[in-house]
Amino acid sequence: MKRQTKWTTRTITAAAAFSLLTTSAWTGTVNKVEAAASTTAQTAATAGFSDVTAKHWAAKHIAKLASQGIVKGINGQFKPNDNITHQEAVVMAIRFIGKESEVDPDSAVVFASGFEVSTYFKPYVTKAFELGLLDRDEEFKLAEDNPDTAWGSTKASREWVTKLIVKAINEQKKAESLASAASSFQDSAKIGADYVGYVNAGVELQLIKGITAEKFDPKGFITRASIATIFSRAEAKFAVKYAGQAGGIATTLTKDGITFYEGGSEKSYKLTANTLIYRHDSEQLSSLDKLVLYTNYLVIADSNNNVLYLEQLDDTQQVEKVSGVVDRVLPASNTVWIWVNDEPVKVTYDAKTVVKDGSGSAIAISSLAKDSKVVVTRDKFRAAQQTLAIEVESAPVNKTIEGIVSGASAANTSITIVDPATDASSTYSVAPDAIILWQGTVLAEGLAGIKNGDTVSVEVKNSKATKITVQQTSALTVTGNFVKADASTMTINYTRNGVLEAKYVADNVEVLIDGLSGATLADLQKDDQIQLTLNGQQKVTSIKAINRSVKVMNGATILSFDADINALQVRDAVTNALLSVYLTDTTRVTTNDSTIPLTAAKTMLVKNRKVSVGYVNDKAVFVQFVTQYSGKVLSVNTTTRQIKLDLGNNSSLTLPIIYDTVEMQGKYNATLADIKVGDTVTGLLNTDQNQFLSIRLHKQLQAEVVSTSDSGKKLTIKGSDGTTTEVSTAAIKLLGESGENVSLSAFAAGKIVNLTYVGTTPSSAQLVSVKVGRVTGVAADKITYIDYNGSVSTETLTSGYSVVKNGTTSASASVLAVGDRVEVRKGASGALLITALTGLNKTFDRYDAVTGTLYVRLASLSDTNYTFAVTSSTKVTQGDAAIALSALAADNKLVIYVYQGKVLEIVKVS
Repeated sequence: MKRQTKWTTRTITAAAAFSLLTTSAWTGTVNKVEAAASTTAQTAATAGFSDVTAKHWAAKHIAKLASQGIVKGINGQFKPNDNITHQEAVVMAIRFIGKESEVDPDSAVVFASGFEVSTYFKPYVTKAFELGLLDRDEEFKLAEDNPDTAWGSTKASREWVTKLIVKAINEQKKAESLASAASSFQDSAKIGADYVGYVNAGVELQLIKGITAEKFDPKGFITRASIATIFSRAEAKFAVKYAGQAGGIATTLTKDGITFYEGGSEKSYKLTANTLIYRHDSEQLSSLDKLVLYTNYLVIADSNNNVLYLEQLDDTQQVEKVSGVVDRVLPASNTVWIWVNDEPVKVTYDAKTVVKDGSGSAIAISSLAKDSKVVVTRDKFRAAQQTLAIEVESAPVNKTIEGIVSGASAANTSITIVDPATDASSTYSVAPDAIILWQGTVLAEGLAGIKNGDTVSVEVKNSKATKITVQQTSALTVTGNFVKADASTMTINYTRNGVLEAKYVADNVEVLIDGLSGATLADLQKDDQIQLTLNGQQKVTSIKAINRSVKVMNGATILSFDADINALQVRDAVTNALLSVYLTDTTRVTTNDSTIPLTAAKTMLVKNRKVSVGYVNDKAVFVQFVTQYSGKVLSVNTTTRQIKLDLGNNSSLTLPIIYDTVEMQGKYNATLADIKVGDTVTGLLNTDQNQFLSIRLHKQLQAEVVSTSDSGKKLTIKGSDGTTTEVSTAAIKLLGESGENVSLSAFAAGKIVNLTYVGTTPSSAQLVSVKVGRVTGVAADKITYIDYNGSVSTETLTSGYSVVKNGTTSASASVLAVGDRVEVRKGASGALLITALTGLNKTFDRYDAVTGTLYVRLASLSDTNYTFAVTSSTKVTQGDAAIALSALAADNKLVIYVYQGKVLEIVKVS
């Protein structure tokens, strides 16, 4: 054969020929290495070669291939930066596909002159030709084109190695189909015609990458570290079971060993100090605490079942979790019955089943109490499912607690108590037969009579409140029939269940009669059915007439007044309807918010004067000389300076404005241009009652309470811009979340309030309900979340709601995701406002239980936010489950949620 006769005969010693490729990972002579080549144990036991540190970019792949016997070194070194030769790459490929046992090292192999291969490698090259990994004509031609270097010891090019590996994993057809495909590399023209399809296939299969995104460098050489990485990645495409290699789902994991389930049975392996541990999502060495049970693993062990290489292949746990409520435990049959969605479910367990309480501590199965909420973890990989764990989420509570009521719902039969010392809150269901006491007697209103801010003692049995004793109240309600009231002694008499009772009346008592603004004690009539609100000192703070309604005619024009019989006739300003009423000694006559006697008012009741009249039947309850109108703006014309108001009671009016003057909180020199349709305003009238002198805009501002002063009747608030303002509460209404009257002490620091201004004067301050929790569901019309008391709430997304996330305000809830931590409240306008809390990404360092301080790793030298105060109300979670602080380990990734300056939740991410 002419081509072969041209080749020059070359010789190479065997020791130099196989050098690095064939020697073991331990330190020793070449002969010892070869003698031990089949001993996986020692090859892998020190797979961390002295020149391959744990931080080396290819350490993981080199370690795996060394454990599998695919790559070896000499004198404890791997030489990762040395370029691979043709003959070394061939040996690796033969070992990779599991064909080394078919290589006869003693066979006499003679290649034609000019095709030179070192003696040790000749049987491997011959096998590669037999298996089709190499093409004789192509390789002989390659040797012929490079006569100055032996083919075997020639450094392998990147395109040549790529073709070898693609063939090794039987992807020739893919390579052929991609032979004419365009390449993304700018130097694709340099790729040999016989290699184009293989390079395209290698890149598509993610076996090899370019040296940059634009350059493949086909003629460049490839290092031993790189080829080890390529073969390691190729194992995902070409399954070969190497000696000592197994896989399966990890069922147990300790510092001493690991057990896998595979093919219907379990097998255990031993972990040693030399075991190399890796995860699928990292190229760096890992550790036992980073591994997750019930996921898939790859293990390579020696003949004594000592693990040499261990890799977690994914994070998908092959388990299912079922939540339920314990009904009974039957140890004799190893059975627990639980209720799941009102259906009884049988749970069997064995000695391996782990049972933990809410803090994560192991407990006996017999300790599971009836009505405990549990999460049962069962495997999904066995034909007959096994119960792996039973974890208690919450157990029945039996105790007596004292605290401040932050929520009491008769509809939901629940009560929420806040511990004033820790700010921790607890919510309990109230038993149907619960006893509710106030001053030693049963509270007639039951749970409905308990108000936010009350101090109570609650007896809890089996997690239900069975007895609630009101120790101090800010707003207790009593219903009865009015008898009389004495303003001089500030007392009120009423009957309840036919029994006469009396109470002192607070100085600032509020009297509410439908249709009668500014009602006083004098406006109450005998036998009115009334509801009294009492404070902690048993004084009446509010009286509401609940069976009487006053009809009102606004802005009526006086037609006549008969002073002898006190008969007043007026005409409605809108409908022209006539109204005739009698004024009595109890008729309240006011002007400019001041009451005047009827005798003095008679001279003012002249024809064409405008008044507002409140009446019941033919009796005038009040007559108000109109000095102002309040209502909702229907239209405003800045050119003609006219404004139309909806006064309520199906009446409206349009009046001009003399001066373009608007009194508005937060803006000096406001004008009509600042008034919008829908705003509520008060217009002050001129003496002729036919024009507005000025307009006062009603405005609500939302703020956070900073502090209060009972003695000075001051409320200090902080606005959204961070500025603080002191508000006098002497002349304004103080309201709770439901609109009930409350004392200033209810406005604790950190609470959110809505301040209502009329012009620049505050008229009321009302507490705003604020809830914080974790989103469990998001839909187009609602969101569902569970708050930090464990209560599930659903908010309907009505028009005007907004969502704030990452500093951006959106009109759609689609920006929210399940798992987001959110604050939910009504904004100043009354529209729903949902704010997503931003978590702090931190790395756990340690926890000091003595000081209650959580330490995290510094993100940088300038990082000052590395300590967090943990309180009894701080939640620690992983996934959806509560865990103990002791479950956190160094280098765990955390997300920390801080709310109002306190650590709300610590989430263990990994």
